[in-house]
Amino acid sequence: MRCRWWGCLIAFLCPVWAFAGDGMSVKLGGRLFVDGGFFTETACPAYARMGITEVRLTGKMNLPGDWYTKIDVGFAGNKVSLKDAFAQKTWGSNMFRAGYMLGMCSIEQSSSTNDLVFMTAANAAETFYLGRRVGITYTHSRDNYYLSAGGFCGDGLASSDKIVPGYNMTVRGVFRPLNKEGERLHVGLGGLYRKPDREKTLTYGSACFQSNGVTYLSVPSVLEVGVDWVKHTFQWNVEVVYLSRRYFLQGEYLSMNVQRAEAACYQPWGAYLQGGFLIKGSFFNYDEWDALPLTPKEDKSLLLSGRINITTLNDGLVRGGLQKDVTVGLNYYMNKYVILKLNGSVVRTEEKEGLKKTFGVLQTRLQVRF
Repeated sequence: MRCRWWGCLIAFLCPVWAFAGDGMSVKLGGRLFVDGGFFTETACPAYARMGITEVRLTGKMNLPGDWYTKIDVGFAGNKVSLKDAFAQKTWGSNMFRAGYMLGMCSIEQSSSTNDLVFMTAANAAETFYLGRRVGITYTHSRDNYYLSAGGFCGDGLASSDKIVPGYNMTVRGVFRPLNKEGERLHVGLGGLYRKPDREKTLTYGSACFQSNGVTYLSVPSVLEVGVDWVKHTFQWNVEVVYLSRRYFLQGEYLSMNVQRAEAACYQPWGAYLQGGFLIKGSFFNYDEWDALPLTPKEDKSLLLSGRINITTLNDGLVRGGLQKDVTVGLNYYMNKYVILKLNGSVVRTEEKEGLKKTFGVLQTRLQVRF
């Protein structure tokens, strides 16, 4: 497997190097996250941890005629995995992508880990995260609105003659009544429909929801539940973002609907609200093509932020657990390549057996991107 992904990257880069001077621009990049965390002793066997939670190598190429292609390979956790591999074409206000990628359906589930304000996306988004799939997407983006839709095959890259592949569809719409440099208001709706893969010997598929709380370090799962006899799942979400020169506010509500053949519909949900202000610096970036907030624009920016989150996997007879967490963060954007992060969190969980726990987490990160 390791040689296979290295081969993909080399196969992509060789023609790039050979023809880079023929009307093309090439960029090689990557990212490295070095995390450290201290957990109070009530956090099961977690205690102190340190690890490399993200390592990637990326190749990007702009081609004549507004074509663009990207391949992104991850190496964290001593595993090699494909992150992105797609081709993209833009014309006017329209963009088409095809390959292995994310489907756009919410802010935190679609944002790059490079641009997250905290150490992780909000737990509500992480718990219901679908992941990357092979498919196609179409986007139409103008000053005051954004529309995106996509169709995807199966539940990932792995294939087997014993598996009947499912499919996924995503849709997202955003209205931007304010959209100018220094002030943006963004209100959106998103949806995700999934028919899961299933074994040929079974009539229906399954769904699993789990999360490690507020960290990407290797720790026991905080929330986890598996559901069988799944006909299909549907997630819908509401999102709001406000960006000024020095302040930001962002929130989402996500609701999951799991339709089952032999049991009642299962409906877990989650929500979060986060905001902050630049102690130093005076500009927040924003990607209009993907309708996503980005890191501050200026070097040496200092951001103080806070987030509250609730995620519940309890519904009816299914008891997957409940998490409530509060996080305060301080980020120093040294330049466009280096970010230093400090997060302090208090997490309260209620496990499926009804056992309640409260613990603290203090984390730091050296984040390098190039």
